[in-house]
Amino acid sequence: MARAPNRLTASAAVQRMADKRLKARDLVEACLDRIEAREGQVHAWEALDPEGARKRADMLDKRRRPVGPLHGIPLAVKDIIATKTMPTTCGSPIYRDHVVGKDAACVTQLVKAGAIVLGKSVTTEFAGAHANKTHNPHNLRHTPGGSSSGSAAAVADFMAPIGYGTQTAGSVIRPGAFNGVVAYKGTFGWADMTGIKPYAPSLDTLGFFAREANDLALIRAAYGHAPADPPKHAPRIGLCRTLWWDEVEPSNQKNLELAARTLRAAGARVRAWEMPESWQALLPAQNRVMTKEATQAYARERARFPHLISPSLTLALATGDAVSRRQLAQAKWTKRRTLAELSDVWQRFDFLLAPSAKGEAPSGLGYTGDPLFNRFWTLLGTPCITLPFNSGPFGLPLAVQLVGPLRSDDHLVAWARWAEQRLS
Repeated sequence: MARAPNRLTASAAVQRMADKRLKARDLVEACLDRIEAREGQVHAWEALDPEGARKRADMLDKRRRPVGPLHGIPLAVKDIIATKTMPTTCGSPIYRDHVVGKDAACVTQLVKAGAIVLGKSVTTEFAGAHANKTHNPHNLRHTPGGSSSGSAAAVADFMAPIGYGTQTAGSVIRPGAFNGVVAYKGTFGWADMTGIKPYAPSLDTLGFFAREANDLALIRAAYGHAPADPPKHAPRIGLCRTLWWDEVEPSNQKNLELAARTLRAAGARVRAWEMPESWQALLPAQNRVMTKEATQAYARERARFPHLISPSLTLALATGDAVSRRQLAQAKWTKRRTLAELSDVWQRFDFLLAPSAKGEAPSGLGYTGDPLFNRFWTLLGTPCITLPFNSGPFGLPLAVQLVGPLRSDDHLVAWARWAEQRLS
């Protein structure tokens, strides 16, 4: 039996449309049918534009040739990212009916590449820690993670082939792991963030959710990057258990070790890399930068609508108030020192293999999970990719994280394609 269009990867759907074996309109309708069937349970969407998506799909179907790498691919847009006609609520009652009237730069970029905006996906409040309404599609009693919860759940539940995320602590890699989808957080600054509500501008980074690593190559191509093929030599992989290995759930510890053995059996040179003890300082450094910058990003909302801000964000802003200039300068120095140390690592390894999260998605919807295994990479600005790999004792997805050198995103995507084939 042929796979339903909405269950195709973006890469497969693009190829079928190029071969005239699939119409963009049929793909949009399949996604909308899935949304109608499941949205009442998953709650991945803040707003939808079915007629706008249908109209654009029909226009694309009239074209003789694909308009770009993402021709006809429906897209979930995280609700801190501005769209011209739909509200951008940022997960907050402050912006409940706020229509920006202009697409964010990243939306314009993918629309030019042929993507179809299907709707706005749910975000936590201002992409912070306060959970919203989305459920994990693998088990509705578990969190999908935050803050890019809606996009991750929509891709996981076959409502859309790709979705936008943003990461300031762990908001792409962690929900990717919890929902069993491929997730990519680019090198800091890799994409124009104009039109995206900031939280901490020196940390905020655009990312994506997809169903296979090759889809990330399409997304990068939409930004003008040439896809890279893995080199003919087997990769040199650093097994990075991190300083917080004891925090990883036992099932996830075994899973990361199994991934390392599997890749070694496939020809990779896998060696343990011990993170220096000095890296303990990265966690408080990231938190100080994030919360201090948040006090500036949300000064207006805090002054005018304090009663509409959640207790968790109120606490984060109070934490930022207490960060002194000296502490902030020390945090930035810690980042620079660590990046200098990390540059030596890339002389020995093509990428690091590390935990994406502590383990399976926690039960309950009030807590989106601990970004422990993402925060320090976000501070350092490195590109990261989550690949689904196996499931845990409760039947929920587990994953591994690939971390590469700064500005090596296309090579990391290529290595992710190599690893994905061997871990599948």
